[in-house]
Amino acid sequence: MACEPHVNPGGVAGPLPTSLSGWSSLPAAGSTPSWGPELHNGQVLTVLRVDNTCAPISFDLAAAEEQLQAWGIQIPADQYRSLAESALLEPQVRRYIIYNSRPMRLAFAVVFYVVVWANIYSTSQMFALGHHWAGVLLVTLVAVSLTLTLVLIFERHQKKANMNTDLRLAAANRALLRHRVLLGVTDTVEGCQSVIQLWFIYFDLENCAQFLSEHVQEMKMSHESLLRSRLSQVCVVMETGVSPTMMVEGSEDLLEEAPLLPGRPHPKERAVTQTELHQLVPEAEPEEMAQQLLAVFGGYYIRLLVTSQLPSTAGTRHTDSPTVPCPCQLIEAQVLGTGCCPFLTR
Repeated sequence: MACEPHVNPGGVAGPLPTSLSGWSSLPAAGSTPSWGPELHNGQVLTVLRVDNTCAPISFDLAAAEEQLQAWGIQIPADQYRSLAESALLEPQVRRYIIYNSRPMRLAFAVVFYVVVWANIYSTSQMFALGHHWAGVLLVTLVAVSLTLTLVLIFERHQKKANMNTDLRLAAANRALLRHRVLLGVTDTVEGCQSVIQLWFIYFDLENCAQFLSEHVQEMKMSHESLLRSRLSQVCVVMETGVSPTMMVEGSEDLLEEAPLLPGRPHPKERAVTQTELHQLVPEAEPEEMAQQLLAVFGGYYIRLLVTSQLPSTAGTRHTDSPTVPCPCQLIEAQVLGTGCCPFLTR
């Protein structure tokens, strides 16, 4: 049987989670939304879903364009289609999403508990505690404590920006900023199938860009070393091919032109590569750096927003909810802030 994307008719997801209180339901394809121009920051425009268990797959972006047009948003497909699909649907990225899904982490935690319990129990036999009920209870409590610690580490890990998923949407979000749309990706499990969800969220980032531009300018004037230190963490490791250098005549490091064992075949030549750090937010004008910060961390913000993992705040700048921070608040606190804990995860 052919493997097809797991989507509803029209290519969009079903009803949105009820935990996203205050968010309007999606309009039917081709209908005119009752809100019209009254879209607010954080409004869900549409969600695309595909199974992550079959290949090849692709998002039904044509259905998303129809939904966006229903909201009055016109986005040329060539501005983001290839960027979004190439960022999320490469085989290595899809495998990473499966291995880092919640069911996989739960399965790992169960295996971890069994292994820890068995090892502690077998060790306790050396001290004549293994057959006593108090010894078994102590072993169980220790194994449960260690497993809960592991689960908490996993949960904290999920609240960090992920270079393998969130930051891969930077190019697509950079193209969509002018259209007041941000993309984010989440994963879920339905039955025994892993599902990738691509979220289209409305967000007017003009005020956020203005605030970040002023904040970056202020940091350049008074805390330039801190700014460079924080932005130096926002980088990726890239491998590039290197052409073999030409041998210089008369050099002391000349290689022998003839092999030591002429009768043996030449080994297969291996490609020469070099690794280098590529900074995602390079030094530039404050306005340009602000735009790049919003593009790079836009996917991270959307993932936390739709999964209700954004930290609560006493007030907000550019969202309707009084407790949900806007992107510039999250970037100011977790990216440009003075905290020493890393906020990125591989």
